[in-house]
Amino acid sequence: MRLGEWLVHNGALTPEQVQTILAYQSQWKCKFGEAVLSLNILPREVFLRLLAGHLNVPFIRSDQLDKVPASIIHAVPAEVVSRLRICPLKLRQTGSRGSIFIATHQPENLKLIDEVSFATSLIVQPVLAFQEDIERTLRRHGLIAGRHVEPIELPPEEDFRWDHSRYR
Repeated sequence: MRLGEWLVHNGALTPEQVQTILAYQSQWKCKFGEAVLSLNILPREVFLRLLAGHLNVPFIRSDQLDKVPASIIHAVPAEVVSRLRICPLKLRQTGSRGSIFIATHQPENLKLIDEVSFATSLIVQPVLAFQEDIERTLRRHGLIAGRHVEPIELPPEEDFRWDHSRYR
């Protein structure tokens, strides 16, 4: 079942809201979930919970993601973490082969899951999170760079004359 249909079936959206979202999605060429959030039809965390239910995976809130220790985050090679934009959450030893829980905004992406499994030799359990939350955590741990913003230099006040009459 498609996400919009599933959300209507579970009473989170009306068919009219889905039509509005689909029109927005078509106009702006974005994912359905991005359209839901851009239109503020559902609160961010409510949508995350619903999407996790639809995908049948757990989810992690941004405040929980902030508490992940550096030792866990560095359990996966930094190159893999930064390239795939994932955040390791928890290691668990089960039998001869352990498992790792990773936060991702694409828990259904099997190629991503396979890459992490290959890099770590662990069974990967995806956990849904917002991409911005993951990237904020990775920046805080120095695994990805933040945006570099050049400061704007304005001329000294005495050289800067504002002609008010020009904008009236």
